[in-house]
Amino acid sequence: MLNINLLPSSQRPTVVIFDRTLAIGLTLIAVELLAILGFSIYENRVISDLNNQYADISQRVIVEQQAVKEVDDLRDQAAQLQQKAELLERIKESPLQLAEILTDLRYQDPRGLWFIQLTINHSTAGGSVSIQGKTSTYRDVADMMLNLDSSRLFGNATLNSATQQVDKGQAKPGGIGFTMSGQLSPAVVGQ
Repeated sequence: MLNINLLPSSQRPTVVIFDRTLAIGLTLIAVELLAILGFSIYENRVISDLNNQYADISQRVIVEQQAVKEVDDLRDQAAQLQQKAELLERIKESPLQLAEILTDLRYQDPRGLWFIQLTINHSTAGGSVSIQGKTSTYRDVADMMLNLDSSRLFGNATLNSATQQVDKGQAKPGGIGFTMSGQLSPAVVGQ
């Protein structure tokens, strides 16, 4: 006799056998995945911090470069001011200033005489003045020469030329042109 059970069986076939080794393996895989995820987050944070530090340092470098440029500009200005100060000191120490020469020359010229060109040369060996001008009378030219000879800054006045312009047989007002030269006194030489 054969017994055939037509009722469904109460036992199901097992698909996966869940034992301890499988549980330990899955746990290790999960721990490894969590460790990789944690390490990735940590490394991203470190990279982000380093990028922020780099940006801050780059900004500081830009600020420092601007400060260095300002310092260089200030050094250039200081050098220019030093050169000007040295020039002013040399001018201050010179025996007689050009302005004083021109002021004295102004007091020497008679009324009605004006200068067209004035050349002042001075060196360590000696100095000279050359005057080109116009006036209405020869008397003004003679007075100018006498005044230069008696001045404390000039001497040895020499008349180089004096010419009168004539228009239709009559002398033109201010038509006498002259050139004269003279020597600078030793107080002026070396300026």
